Amino acid sequence: MLKILIVRGFSTVVKRPKVKLSKADVIKRLNYENKALFGAVIKPTAKRKTKTKSTEQVTLPKTTAHPVVESEYTSEIFWQSRNFSRVKMPNGDDGENESYPTGLVIPFTEKELQAITKFPLVPSDRGIVESQWKLHEQHESDQYKSPSVNRILSATMPEASRQALIRWKTSKIAELGEEGFQLLQKEIFARGSTLHATLETWLSGCDPSEEAIKKTGILWRSVSGALKDVERPAKLIEQKLYHPYLHYNGVVDCITSIKGHYHVIEWKTSDNPKTSLGATYDAPVQLCAYLGALQANGELCDSRIQKGAIFVAYTSGKPANVHILEPSEMRRYWLQWLHRVQEYWTRYRDGTLPEPI
Repeated sequence: MLKILIVRGFSTVVKRPKVKLSKADVIKRLNYENKALFGAVIKPTAKRKTKTKSTEQVTLPKTTAHPVVESEYTSEIFWQSRNFSRVKMPNGDDGENESYPTGLVIPFTEKELQAITKFPLVPSDRGIVESQWKLHEQHESDQYKSPSVNRILSATMPEASRQALIRWKTSKIAELGEEGFQLLQKEIFARGSTLHATLETWLSGCDPSEEAIKKTGILWRSVSGALKDVERPAKLIEQKLYHPYLHYNGVVDCITSIKGHYHVIEWKTSDNPKTSLGATYDAPVQLCAYLGALQANGELCDSRIQKGAIFVAYTSGKPANVHILEPSEMRRYWLQWLHRVQEYWTRYRDGTLPEPI
């Protein structure tokens, strides 16, 4: 059999006319012969590249860490997301349990939405940056009323923290019942509101009455010792604010001088120690949101106001902690706030805002 194949192959070669092959033809013939002898070449499967949707490559600033394990600390985030201010905004948005509006219409062009993270905390030289933006108070409609600072912070809370809060709230309702949980909320809000009322009297230049101090109780004892460097009367107390460019509103607790420098001040209450700025959760971001709205207001803006202070009064009567934020820190938290505002309006447009907790 082998002899027959050799003879046939030799006879074929002899009969084939002499043709000079090009290099390409030689390579093709070799490949053909290799394939006949060894089979087709097996190519490894190429890895498919998955495309992810992205609008803009932005390096996000470090955000305040939130605990994700249900505990007494988790409950603190829940209360931090509520507003103790006794002042209500004209549009009725106080950041409470109303459903978040969703839709397709937003008060920003796509270009403005992408540029939100570049908006300055303090007015730029000669207002060059601001002049490129529309005053959004001219575009109010039922489709996009300005959200409060608390509403934006709650809607853009990290998902892990949100789920932890939901589990914590569910367990509290199971423990206390729906009515008991509502009563607990009212007590917490009343406690914060009473402290704010007493502080408002003190900041106006008057000493609180014995009755007011007694009503405020241990919280006043906690915070009063931290007021020695706070000047009064204050520049602003419980002031309504609206950012006409970034389209949000809020109520700042106080603006006054501490050791000769103006500060935006937030009063907080807590059952647990808040010895570090990180332990105050979104309070620094909230503080910067108010400062930004203040500086964007033509009547209230003041370039001397660049610092912040968070006073934490304790229900145990322990001396309050005071966290001072320097201008550099305020700018860092302002950038965090801008990203939260951008996320809120993007999700509002896309109809993906979460339900309030």
